[in-house]
Amino acid sequence: MTATPTGKRANELLAGLLDEVGWRPETLARRANAHPRRRNRVVHDKTPYKWIARGDVPHGDLSFVVVEILGRALGRELGYEEVWGRAPRRSACAVAADDGLDLPWNGTGLLSILGEPVPNRRTVLTLAGTALTKYGWMALTNPGFDPVSVGADGPVTPQLIEVVDTVVAQAQGLDDQQGGAARGFVADQFGAVARLLRHASYDAATGQRLAAALAQLAQTAGFMAFDARDDGTAQGWYLRGVRAGHASGDSALVASILALMSNQAADRSQASEAVNLAAAAQQAAVSCSPVVRSLVAARSSLAYAASGDLSNFRRMRDLTLQLAEEPPDRPGPRWASYADRTELDAITGRGLVVLADHLPVQRKQLLREATTLLHARANTPPGDRAQRSALRHGAWLSLAHLAEGDLDRATAAGRTACRRVPTVTSARSVALLYDLRDRLRPVADRAHSAQDLLQTLQQLPAV
Repeated sequence: MTATPTGKRANELLAGLLDEVGWRPETLARRANAHPRRRNRVVHDKTPYKWIARGDVPHGDLSFVVVEILGRALGRELGYEEVWGRAPRRSACAVAADDGLDLPWNGTGLLSILGEPVPNRRTVLTLAGTALTKYGWMALTNPGFDPVSVGADGPVTPQLIEVVDTVVAQAQGLDDQQGGAARGFVADQFGAVARLLRHASYDAATGQRLAAALAQLAQTAGFMAFDARDDGTAQGWYLRGVRAGHASGDSALVASILALMSNQAADRSQASEAVNLAAAAQQAAVSCSPVVRSLVAARSSLAYAASGDLSNFRRMRDLTLQLAEEPPDRPGPRWASYADRTELDAITGRGLVVLADHLPVQRKQLLREATTLLHARANTPPGDRAQRSALRHGAWLSLAHLAEGDLDRATAAGRTACRRVPTVTSARSVALLYDLRDRLRPVADRAHSAQDLLQTLQQLPAV
């Protein structure tokens, strides 16, 4: 396929990458317009021809977005100069998710990242390849340390630690109830705990508790950003959470955050990164409580689903079930309390839907298993706190029934999911319903109920 018109091409690098991926410039423009950070900022279909013919470099964050899009399409990390032939004039509106994190894995390094936790009012660009996965392995291979400070702001008392623990628990509750809508509040709490670590005085045990609180807040803020479809900011939070978890000596927290990073990579179709991060998460969790290991195993199964690896997916499912049935040898962490059998089944169920797209020969069987595992969470009672998970997995259940060709059940599951939208803030779940809308549209005329659902889906709020 010829990606550009004949004639002089001032940017042979960009033209060659488009040739390699098999895209015309119009395709690149459409991909840029669909990028979550390009809302309401339209690139004309013919604009990429000017980038190629004249050697123009787009302004602002768009040049970085193009690098990210092409790297993802090619399945490898691309440098800015590999696309534009020059070093970036990085503006204040665009930074990488690991900006400022290339620091030693010790107390000095930890305190150095605790100024501005994640850049505000700037575009945060996502990482890929080894730029992303190296942090997981560095957390596992670098020796631990005891955070200790003799700052001038006074001691961290047991009463203050209790307040911090309460704030962490409340932040996690807000994540369940309000999703990404409360992430500004959680970011403020991260900043408050970071100030204690930087400026207060405390001993090693208290320093570890503060670092663990910081890691939990970063984990919560990261998932809130991910749920709001702000992937770059989510990565930034997760990377800070891994550092704080490493400083606290809490391997369960490190494992949990690495598993969330793996899930994010799988959702972004970065299968190799997802598998790599899942392996790091499993290694971090090896001596953790059964509930943490079962949660990590379930999340890891999504990485294998994204790569079409049924054998390892089944292995993770067997491990999840084995660990879920083990009597607890110690109390699990509070942040993992939601990981009951219903939630673990639902995570596995959505992985089966992804696998069904990769494995057409086993498609029917995989979809049948998926609908069984998704059913309980998708039909969570309205008063239960797990409404966001119910919405997300209800959308997956509807998609699974639709893929099976069962329009009636797909419609019923879709209606149940839509009824939860007014009570849940979750841009990523609503985006799943958009996907359902697009897949339902060609077949909706077969049933009146499906037409009604399609009309409801077309009235969903923009994300």
